[in-house]
Amino acid sequence: MNLRHGSLRIVGVYALFSVLWILFSDRVLGFFIEDISVLNTLQTYKGIFFVLVTAALLYGLILSHFRSLQHVQSQLKEQKQRLEYVIQGAGLGYWDRDCVTNVHVVNDTWLSMIGLKRETLKGEVDDWMSLVHPEDKSSIQEAIIQAMSRSASYVVEFRMRHRDGHWVWIESSGAVVKRHENTGTPLRIAGTHKDVSERKKAQEAITFLAHYDPLTKLPNRTLLKLELEKPFYAKGVALLFLDLDQFQRINDLYGHSFGDRLIEAVAARFEALCQDAGFLARMGADEFVMVMSEVDQAYARANAWLESLKTPFMVEGKRVHVRASIGVALFPQDAKSIEELFRNADTALHEAKRLGKNQVVLYTKAMTEQLIHMDTLDKELQEALETDAFVLYYQPQVDLESLETVGAEVLVRWQHPIRGLLSPYAFIPRAEESGFMVPLGWWIVQKALRQLAFWKQAGMFAGTLAINISTVQIEEESFVATMCRLCEEEGIAPSCIELEVTESFVMKNTKESASKLLALKEAGFKLSVDDFGTGYSSLSYLKQLPIDKLKIDRSFVKDTPKSEEDCAIIKAIITLAKNLHLEVLGEGVETQEQALFLKKEGCHVAQGYFYAKPMPPEVFMAV
Repeated sequence: MNLRHGSLRIVGVYALFSVLWILFSDRVLGFFIEDISVLNTLQTYKGIFFVLVTAALLYGLILSHFRSLQHVQSQLKEQKQRLEYVIQGAGLGYWDRDCVTNVHVVNDTWLSMIGLKRETLKGEVDDWMSLVHPEDKSSIQEAIIQAMSRSASYVVEFRMRHRDGHWVWIESSGAVVKRHENTGTPLRIAGTHKDVSERKKAQEAITFLAHYDPLTKLPNRTLLKLELEKPFYAKGVALLFLDLDQFQRINDLYGHSFGDRLIEAVAARFEALCQDAGFLARMGADEFVMVMSEVDQAYARANAWLESLKTPFMVEGKRVHVRASIGVALFPQDAKSIEELFRNADTALHEAKRLGKNQVVLYTKAMTEQLIHMDTLDKELQEALETDAFVLYYQPQVDLESLETVGAEVLVRWQHPIRGLLSPYAFIPRAEESGFMVPLGWWIVQKALRQLAFWKQAGMFAGTLAINISTVQIEEESFVATMCRLCEEEGIAPSCIELEVTESFVMKNTKESASKLLALKEAGFKLSVDDFGTGYSSLSYLKQLPIDKLKIDRSFVKDTPKSEEDCAIIKAIITLAKNLHLEVLGEGVETQEQALFLKKEGCHVAQGYFYAKPMPPEVFMAV
């Protein structure tokens, strides 16, 4: 109920009662009373009664209306208080602007957002817009104009200057709350302010993480791809893909925290080097990429990149030398798309690693062809294992004194459906590199043990069976337990098995190698070092290993006794073995002269084409 309706109601009730009283009170008195003097007296009383009754009626009507107003005011006050609680609870600053007088009213929360207090505020700030960041003024002014002209609310974000000088991000919402009844001209506009600085910081952090590496602050892969999409690179671009050599060893030696500090130092040096040369990004881990539009300068720039690493880094008081390999691919010469450019640069990088690291390699089409070949080979190897296309051959090992067969070495062959019978040299290197050697190695072990068990049961073979063990296979944690279990399943004593390990495994991780070999020795297996002399064995450490036999590599045997150098090496190996009480086997014996030389120098056992070629099991037993 508004004031006008309330007032009309009171007047209406009073007028109705008055008219009824005037029309009917005199007639009633005249009907019952004929005495004029009495009638005059009663009319006096009637007037007094009218005044009292109408006064009471007016009092009641006014009291009822007043109570109704009080109730409405109480509800409004409660709602206002509730709204203030909500605004305070939400951390909102409230503002109200009179569009006619341009007077602004704000609450304490609004003031606190920009570091002001009402009690210390000297006078009124006439132009609150002067506190808005210059770059944001146009957006908020446009929002307010739109709200005033279209009767729609707005939400806009802008920065306001804090009392101490820093900028505060504000989310402002507002709307016109009062217009002129006739013209529709805005009279009042009000709204709220919310401090969204923390949210903005979080958004900036998320945006930064999406496009930059958090450790080095360099652009990441995502931003790099966006950079390459710029028209600037359409004519041509060189992509230099760098990977630090053996960085994992630094992490293992000093810890990942130290590794992070080193990566930061490397990135800082690269960034200084590439300031004007190109766009530098970190791809992750120890990989960096630089793109440059000066294609003809790519190779020189890559070498300059490597040159910059020759100066050692000082990290946490330690002097660290770092080397790297770089693969370079060019667009559009080497690739038709960005993805292909990345892939080809990565291919060139892997080629640099394969060739010995610490060098620059330019991509060639032959590299991709080689990758395709290796991928095809991987698939064929897996298929060969599933279809039982691998076969085992056995080469006799002959005692040089008695010329009796005292053992045999297991050698794997691949019966390829198109290329025929393939020697290990055609597929073992790739199997080692790809990890396929692990499942293939266990297939060889199981097949060889099963064959040996058959020979033993038939009384056909009493010697030792030598099985080559891949480094990646023997490094498995469960290797010793698995070997023991397989021997037990086939009923083979471990002493009948000689496990041949490479010289590189022996020296790769000396403590781990010694522990693994000792466990195998304790389980009863015989142990030999294959291709001895081709690696870099530490003689002082070799004497601590539980080795039974050294196998002289065929590369030293093939030119004996004509080559004095090879003869000297063989004599040294045999002398070393005698001093360490180890048995010696000569590999690759093809002539009688070689056999006689080895026997003369004290070699115990030999194998090679002079005695017999590797052969299938049925032929081996027939021989």
